[in-house]
Amino acid sequence: MSFEEGWEEFVNHHGLKLGEILIFKHNGKRAFNVVAYEALGSEKRYDSKGKSPSEATASSTSRTSFVCTMKKSHGDPHKAYLTIPARFARSNGIVATSRIILKDPSGRSWPLILSRWESISRGSHRIAIRTNGWYKVYEANKLKNGDVCTFNLKPVSSKSGSKSARVMDVQITCG
Repeated sequence: MSFEEGWEEFVNHHGLKLGEILIFKHNGKRAFNVVAYEALGSEKRYDSKGKSPSEATASSTSRTSFVCTMKKSHGDPHKAYLTIPARFARSNGIVATSRIILKDPSGRSWPLILSRWESISRGSHRIAIRTNGWYKVYEANKLKNGDVCTFNLKPVSSKSGSKSARVMDVQITCG
């Protein structure tokens, strides 16, 4: 099966770029659900604002927040991780940070260590909250597949300086 008619419009309408990945789920006849992933593996978010999914446009979330829908890999006790979108990390200076404090909806603070790994062949890198720390947050907040987490980065306090751990609040919407 291939897509020909309307493909260029689809790509332009959804702001797709070279290197991004699309996963299609066939719903019968000529209907598909599509999930888009940015080149570094983060799910691309779309903001429907009351529109049908086919009319949705790329999310215009602020530079200080990102959204992630929980999947099975986020809750795997042996290899749980949460990738921080590369554009978000770069624009907020998180690439140079090794620690972050996550504040959950109950007000609990979770000091977390960030990991960074590079893909030499692609000339890119990923930043993620890895295994133990992230899994504890996942379990304590009873997260499950389909839950949506919105992460909001707090401004750097002039007293704390840029060398201290950054603070991020997380809001959880049950999926």
